[in-house]
Amino acid sequence: MTKIMVKNAAKEAQQLWNNLVHDKPLLPYLIPVFFLAWILERWIIPFSNWIPVFVTVWATLQYGKYKRKQAVEALNNCWKRHILSSQPTTALEPCEWLNKLLTTVWPNFIEPKLVHKLLSSLQKKIKEKKPKTVQSLEVQDFHLGTAPPMLGLQHTYWSMESGGQPVLHMGFEWDTNEMSVLLAAKLAGPLRGMAARIVINSLHIKGDLRIMPILDGQGVLYSFETTPDVRLGIAFGSGSQSVSQTELPILSSWLENLLINTLNHTMVEPRRRCYALPVVDLKKKAVGGILSVTLVSARNLLREGSELGRDSNGSSLDRKSLGNFVEIACEDLMRKTQIQGGGSSPVWDETIDMVLHDNTGTVHFSVYEQAPDNVKYDFIGNCEVKIKYVDDDSTLFWAVGPKLGVLASRAEHCGKEVTMTLPLEHATGELTIKLTLKEWQFADGSKAVANYNPSAVIHMQQQTMLGSYNSLNAHTGRKLKICTVEGRNLAPMDRTGKSDPYLKLFYGKLVRKTKTVTQDLNPMWNQEFIFQEVGGGEYLKIKCYDADRFADENLGSARVNLQGLVEGQVKDVWVPLEKIKQGEIHLRIEVLGPDTDFDSSQGAVVAGEGAIVEIVLVEARDLVAADWGGTSDPYVSVRYGNIKKRTKVVYKTLAPQWGQTLEFVDDGSPMVLHVKDYNTILPTSSIGHCEVAYEFLPPNQTVDRWLPLQGVNRGEIHFQITRRVPEKQSTLVAGDECDKMWKLHGRLGEQIRSLIRKAMALAEEEETEEIRMMLEELESAEEEREGVISQLQRDRDLLVGKVKELEQAMGGFL
Repeated sequence: MTKIMVKNAAKEAQQLWNNLVHDKPLLPYLIPVFFLAWILERWIIPFSNWIPVFVTVWATLQYGKYKRKQAVEALNNCWKRHILSSQPTTALEPCEWLNKLLTTVWPNFIEPKLVHKLLSSLQKKIKEKKPKTVQSLEVQDFHLGTAPPMLGLQHTYWSMESGGQPVLHMGFEWDTNEMSVLLAAKLAGPLRGMAARIVINSLHIKGDLRIMPILDGQGVLYSFETTPDVRLGIAFGSGSQSVSQTELPILSSWLENLLINTLNHTMVEPRRRCYALPVVDLKKKAVGGILSVTLVSARNLLREGSELGRDSNGSSLDRKSLGNFVEIACEDLMRKTQIQGGGSSPVWDETIDMVLHDNTGTVHFSVYEQAPDNVKYDFIGNCEVKIKYVDDDSTLFWAVGPKLGVLASRAEHCGKEVTMTLPLEHATGELTIKLTLKEWQFADGSKAVANYNPSAVIHMQQQTMLGSYNSLNAHTGRKLKICTVEGRNLAPMDRTGKSDPYLKLFYGKLVRKTKTVTQDLNPMWNQEFIFQEVGGGEYLKIKCYDADRFADENLGSARVNLQGLVEGQVKDVWVPLEKIKQGEIHLRIEVLGPDTDFDSSQGAVVAGEGAIVEIVLVEARDLVAADWGGTSDPYVSVRYGNIKKRTKVVYKTLAPQWGQTLEFVDDGSPMVLHVKDYNTILPTSSIGHCEVAYEFLPPNQTVDRWLPLQGVNRGEIHFQITRRVPEKQSTLVAGDECDKMWKLHGRLGEQIRSLIRKAMALAEEEETEEIRMMLEELESAEEEREGVISQLQRDRDLLVGKVKELEQAMGGFL
């Protein structure tokens, strides 16, 4: 038995040794080494003396090897950076990894943000650039699909431009068949009254991008090298009166040209856009600003194709006798400097304030020259500077430099001056300017001004920002009191060198008009108007006119941002007039609470909710004879905004008596009376018109008036007009939902009655498309009203149940 156990143990030891030799092939060689070490330690040198020396030498060698490896890697990296920065080009490289990442994040992150940004721009473009054959055009749906643009499919490489500017070249290709852009068009001209639904369902853009870092990585400029290849897939949907695609070829080409022209004017060389890379994000949205532009001087001015010392006609002239001026434009705001001499190097040193209506802007400079005692002036050249607000409260300025290079500067805060020398396009010479961003205005009502320190300011809560896109054109309950104080330096339009100015104020769907000040370029109005505040970032639009007997002339327009106004604070501003070269308007704007009462005797014009404008067309006298018999068949067509109503026809008379009452829901629209002669076969002819100014009427008081008719030699019309405002009823102050629902029910009932009256007026004029849209709106209002009634019934049943439970509980207690 013992022999068997020893044999088994020897067998196991043999297997263990074979396994150790297989796993550790150096083990047989280490046994003699350990045996030798044991002999040395036992009879010659102890381990306690020479093993620490061995470990120290080994660790030193390993550390030296590690440091040499680090030094080699650092030298290699430095060499690679040197090669990348010194070589003019790099090797071509595809970007499959970037496209994979873009495909992943596009649907849920990039596409919604891009849609939100492009939608407002598209709505503005189609409103400004719509063709003459289209009466109105509206974006009803906007979706870019799930296919993102592809970058660098063909090539991606770096190059070094002249002046040492590195540029990244990258292919760009966007080919999608999944997008959906729906445009509702109402046609004009020979197809007037017809509707078309335009659907853009595919998009193809292919070109080469240039990406340039500026200001040590604080921003990136990007643009197309040349105009990209653009194709749109367009289809026409059906409507109540649809138009086939073959009848509207102009809309297809117009949409493609609109996209191509927009790209050419914004991001095709040398036009470049900027993407800022802020150090911190203060989470503020800039909605406007004031930019101070100082025209310092110019030098070496010479028109392209002209010779020094000769004008465009070839005759010799003394260039020192020429005068030069610069026209500055920012969107629709245009101003010009004084004419200064100095030949090819004039000096202006003149400062002009420009207004920005967004967080970006472009200031254009056009240089002209004019001979002495000569009305004609010649264009020399132009240049431009672009401005962008960065989320860390700094401002970027960039422009095209010499040889299509880049000029860029950054102002860390408002009030910092930036000096730039810009080369002129289409001419030789350069323009020196100074730019100072005096103020940035934000959506929360705060401002960034000179010496502004964001960390020292407690910002207001951005209440208007939350849900602003879902509450467009919704009343907030507050009121705006706007005082049109005065104007100054308005443009002269009459032969006397004066004008007869008045203002029209547009806010939401309301229009208000001031009185006319005769023969004055610095008028004083001092009139107050009350508007119901509209949510969703609505602008106050101002138009200034010169009153004329035949047609009023435009003296310019402006718009004022009203976001972030605080109750009790007065905003006192001078607004420069746009689309004209001079003129400013002085306004005082104040926000009032929803429970503020107004005294109409103080001149404030109030548009109350539920107010009715009632006009009684009594009679007319001394009308123009429109028929062969020396009489007329007159009737009155009343136009109130988009609503038209008419009286009965009184035949064969020049002094008709109608005695007819017409009512309109007061929305602030202008009211115009058109007196017409009725004809059975021939078209009706106008025998005069006049505008009724009812805005200043005290509520619930009737005014009896005769007004002379305009556009004819004689004739007057007699009417009585009343603004009927319902009296305020006392209500119990309660916070339960039932009272709110009843109030909502009352407003919906008034809205339905208003829509019915409008539909009846449109039916009289046979505007079938408008009637259809009105009835759809009426149906939706009725559905909402039924929902309110259902909610009230449920609340009533719940309240009755609670009362019964309370009675039972009290009965058991008693």
